[in-house]
Amino acid sequence: MYSPNSARFKVYIIDEVHMLSNAAFNALLKTLEEPPENVKFIFATTEIKKIPATIISRCQRFDLQRVDIDTLKSHLSKICEAENIKFENDSIFQICKASEGSVRDALSLLDQAASLCQDNIKDEVVLNMLGLNGYEKNIQLIELCLSNNCDKALKLYSEIIDNGIQPAQIISNLLEVCHLASKLNVIKVDTNIPEPIQKDILNIASFGLPKLVKAWQILIKSIEELRYAPNEEQSGSMTIIKLCFASTLPDPAELLDKLSNDTNNNETSLKPKITESPENKDDLNSQQNSDVSIEKEIQKIILEPNNIERSENKDNLNLQHNSDVSIEDETKKNQTPTNFNEMLDLLLENKEALLHAQLINNVHLISYKAGFIKVRLKANTDIQILKKLSVTLEQITNDKWSVLSSEEEGEKTIVDKKNIELDEAKEKIKSDKEVAEVFKYFPEAEITSIKDNH
Repeated sequence: MYSPNSARFKVYIIDEVHMLSNAAFNALLKTLEEPPENVKFIFATTEIKKIPATIISRCQRFDLQRVDIDTLKSHLSKICEAENIKFENDSIFQICKASEGSVRDALSLLDQAASLCQDNIKDEVVLNMLGLNGYEKNIQLIELCLSNNCDKALKLYSEIIDNGIQPAQIISNLLEVCHLASKLNVIKVDTNIPEPIQKDILNIASFGLPKLVKAWQILIKSIEELRYAPNEEQSGSMTIIKLCFASTLPDPAELLDKLSNDTNNNETSLKPKITESPENKDDLNSQQNSDVSIEKEIQKIILEPNNIERSENKDNLNLQHNSDVSIEDETKKNQTPTNFNEMLDLLLENKEALLHAQLINNVHLISYKAGFIKVRLKANTDIQILKKLSVTLEQITNDKWSVLSSEEEGEKTIVDKKNIELDEAKEKIKSDKEVAEVFKYFPEAEITSIKDNH
């Protein structure tokens, strides 16, 4: 209602605007729809999801980014220099990290540290202030857990508790160590890790990403458990025990490989044995040291009449090839698919229907030759199917196969090709004079399937 006295606009800033009730938002909506010419509103919030869509749609949105650690360190260093505050480098780093990208929080922590240290900020004081004193003990604790040294891990956990650190803070510190070590497994170098603990974090990273991810999941779940536990210290110690126990469990990929190998071994042990006869005893003795793949091919030759020559005595079988090497070479030649479609047929023949379905739906072929396949996967497709394909083809053909993923465009998937062919066939049928007459009177009709009666 009132015009500004000394400027063009009156600016109303509503901080934490998500705290307004629905009734308050409704009352504000009319003003936002038809704002006075001399008024500007600024809404500030950290909970954008709680703002009604009717309000957001009538505003310009500006997302403020977190400030990175290097910029924040430079800013705090300039403030300390201007205010004649002395500091140790690691203390400023710890303040910046604890502020999580917020300049306001960083300034508040800097002010506290300066007051505690009388304008001479020490690393030890800052670590105590942030509850991070003895941070290296957290690294030692997770290392003991990942090594399954449960006895020492529980003793160290009790020691940290006795120093006044709360269980929730310990779990939080372990999560941070786990995160840093996992990052080093992926990006190899992280300049944000303080020099004093870089070597220790690298030691944790050496345990491997599967173990670290497993530990992360346990720690994340324990945060929720701590909230409802009647005794936080006991809940924290149970988390340490779970971490130690989980470190002995096999990696899921290794477990799948082991199960696959066990299945293959069981199948081999159930195969029929070739009975010895005086005529072929010498041949069988020479083949006792053959590997499993040759044995499979011999069984195939025995079971398929086209691959053997029968003599007048039906009990005696003369194999067409007299040496293991020639049998193996001929088998590889016959079983190695020469193109992508033959490879898909080979998978179906070997009862790999699930892998076949994943390939025809989610894989764009880029290039194919015997032993080497390059493909592009659809978005959100599990990359493990490439490893599965490589292992399966190696088991079938007894040759090494490389299956690589690329970002090149490649061909359409097999299913997409078939859908295109089906659409073309439908359009061809629609062009028929009699069918066109049907669609004339029934425009909403659809061709759902095409069957060949021949």
